[in-house]
Parts: sequence; structure tokens; C-alpha cells
Amino acid sequence: MTVENGAVSARYRSLKDLTCEDLRTRIVDGRLAPGERLVERDLAEQLEVSRIVVREAIAHLVSEGLAVTLPRRGAQVAPLDVDDVSNLFDIRVALDALAARTAAKRRTDDDLAALDRALRAAGEATAAGDHDRAAQLNADFHDLLMDAAHNPQLAVLHRSISGQVRRVFRITQDVAPEQLHHEHEDLLAAVRAGDSRAAARAATHHVESARAGALERLRALRA
Repeated sequence: MTVENGAVSARYRSLKDLTCEDLRTRIVDGRLAPGERLVERDLAEQLEVSRIVVREAIAHLVSEGLAVTLPRRGAQVAPLDVDDVSNLFDIRVALDALAARTAAKRRTDDDLAALDRALRAAGEATAAGDHDRAAQLNADFHDLLMDAAHNPQLAVLHRSISGQVRRVFRITQDVAPEQLHHEHEDLLAAVRAGDSRAAARAATHHVESARAGALERLRALRA
């Protein structure tokens, strides 16, 4: 491969990644609604990229569980099915409990400082009633908890569902926000204390509480 061809290839990958990130953000924040068709031609015009780039970006979103392809109907935003969301929380329980337990043993001072900053900012956003920002910061808190576990394989598994998790956070962001914040405080306190069992219990309780709120909200939206 020549240097020129390599540069073109890198630019193409970057364009595909940017397109994927743009579409992911639109799905997570609700601008692309559950069940909405993902029409390559229309998206290519909106994003000013080729249909090939859009097609590959959509394929990646399918692999993340944010989009689905249906026979004779093409691609669409993945629906938020109650059973699918509950299954997602099953995975979260396992991953978050493991992350919390491991982080309690391996966290560094820098990890704790980053978690403190995210938690403080989320608390301020919650107090101000800025649910959009609080949802983003609460998702960031969970990402930082994964980082504090210092387990690359666990981080890969977490990233594979992070888009789906953030989409659920967005929809349920105003469900008991103060309770969610206090649960994060308890979780961080256990991690800071180095108590791996308490950290795992706090993480499990938090995710199960979030599951109950999310499923209640989804059922209400469909009533």
C-alpha cells in the first residue's frame, strides 16, 4: 500500500467512524426513534457522505444492538422491547458487580478523583433539574467504574453494550434521579473503602433498582 492509498484508507475509516458516532448519538438521544427506518439515501444526503459509508455505519450499529435489519424492510432503529431491556439489565448486573468488586481492589487515586468529579457533576445536574446532562454524567460514572477495574477484557464487554445502556438511561433519566445519585454515592464509598463485597452488593442493588424503574417507564409509555 502506498502512503497516498494509506492516507485515503485512514480518511475513509475516520469518515465511517464519524458517521457511526453521529448515528449512534441520534439513536441514543432519541432523534432517531425506536422502529424508525434508516434509509441510506436520506442519511447519506443529511450527513454528506456516500451511501457505502452509511451502509457500513449501520452494519456496525446492528452489531451494537442499536439497529436491526428486517427482510424486505431494510434497516431500522432497534425497538425498545421490555424483554430485551430486561435482558440487557441481566448483563449489566453481571458486568457492573464484577467491575465494582474489582475496582475496590485495583482503583487508584486518579480513578477515585475521576469518579468523584463525575458524581459531583451529576449531583449538580440532578439538583438543577437538567436530566439530559445528569443522564450523560451518570453513564460516564459507569464508564469510569469500568476503567477503575483495570480489566481490558471487561472494558471491551462493557463498551459492546454501552450504546444500548445510554439509550435506556436517556429514556428513564427522570425516574427517581435523587435515589440513583445516592446509590452511586454508596457504590463509590464501597469502592473507596476497598470493600469488594460491599461494592458488588451496591452495584447489584443499583442496577436492579434501575431495571425496575426502566421497565416501569417502558410499560407506561406503551400503555
